[in-house]
Amino acid sequence: MKKIVSFALVLLFAGSAFAVENPWIKKLPFKSATVTYKVAGTMNGSKTLYVKDYGRTTAEYSTLTMKMFGMAQEQKEIIITTPDWVYTADLVEGTGTKHVNMNKYMQEEFNKLSSGDKKKVLKNVEAMGISTIEGMNGTLEKKAETILGYDCDKVSLMGTTAYNISGSELPLKIQGDTMGFKISQEAVNLSTSGVSVSKFSLPQGIAFSYDASGDRMMRDQARTAIQNLVEGKPVMAGAAQQAAANDYSQARQAAENQPSGSSDSGRFAGQETNDPAVDEVKEGVQNLFKSIFD
Repeated sequence: MKKIVSFALVLLFAGSAFAVENPWIKKLPFKSATVTYKVAGTMNGSKTLYVKDYGRTTAEYSTLTMKMFGMAQEQKEIIITTPDWVYTADLVEGTGTKHVNMNKYMQEEFNKLSSGDKKKVLKNVEAMGISTIEGMNGTLEKKAETILGYDCDKVSLMGTTAYNISGSELPLKIQGDTMGFKISQEAVNLSTSGVSVSKFSLPQGIAFSYDASGDRMMRDQARTAIQNLVEGKPVMAGAAQQAAANDYSQARQAAENQPSGSSDSGRFAGQETNDPAVDEVKEGVQNLFKSIFD
């Protein structure tokens, strides 16, 4: 969900630009920052987001635990996003992946346009952002709450509500309760002091795999999205929007097919079984959380 919300929010607020600026060049209200989050609910732990260059480069460190079937599953992950690449490192498995930052392709496609077409994009982006959210049964309320001194826009989508710093995609609070799985991610501290360069370095000993075909698909999607914005068509119409909805629906269905049983930590916690369907259910739950947080 985070990716969908991020894309829609860029559209929503790009239209306020006074000049023909590139909407996909990120800019937060601070040059650098450290944001510390507390994560509670079915998943427990902490996240820390490091920001530099007004958000064009970020590094997210997370340590989370989810208890299922009486077993604690630990997730330790680092996600480093640069203007060109997104690197994801799984510190538990010792593996990593990388792919091109979609914003890079969006910027490139926008820059290819004539001055007139750029103005058409800027005119259409806010309406298309609202259309994207509403098309997935979501809602938006601008400057709905102040968190840690920052006005936040409230976006509700797919059973989850996110409060992002107004005009940006950076969430300070995410809340949800879906099928007994409780989600709470809230910023408890935000410091705008400088951040050590080391925080943005790739972890040692991890090889990052790369799927060139996936990046080619993203470039095609960026080209189509920009052309749709020029023509005033829904940006995520058809395959892209439906795929996002299908991923979420399939994850929900897999989770609903779990064996019966419940506890205060969610229907999976504390439950032990040798049912061969357990692995499928676990994967469904993990996909459900990824659809919300990623």
